[in-house]
Amino acid sequence: MMLGCLLFMIFGLNLNVLMIVVFYGVMMMGHRMSFSNTLAESLKVETGSLRTDATAVCQTSQQLAGSSGTTVLAAIIAIWQKKPAVSYSLGTAQGSQAAFIFTLIISLIILFSDWKMFKTENNN
Repeated sequence: MMLGCLLFMIFGLNLNVLMIVVFYGVMMMGHRMSFSNTLAESLKVETGSLRTDATAVCQTSQQLAGSSGTTVLAAIIAIWQKKPAVSYSLGTAQGSQAAFIFTLIISLIILFSDWKMFKTENNN
């Protein structure tokens, strides 16, 4: 996910359709890998009859995180679009780059958290 965000951030003002498709694919591969690992690790905690409920909670939290993330990224882009002396399209492109920087930072936090989680599990 970090690689996709980094590529979007670097090439954000000069993207073509193929680049968008490839970068998005790379980003989503990382997203799925992270969520699948987190889901599997969280389900290890619940082994009893509440396992299906635990899955539902994880899926619901992913949806909530997705909608919250969409709101935050839209707000970041809107802030850049409102900058004076900048055209709407340039503000959108610059805001998108800023949004990908934010997403990259969040990805680093997630990577660190996953690393810490697996390290703790291996020590136990």
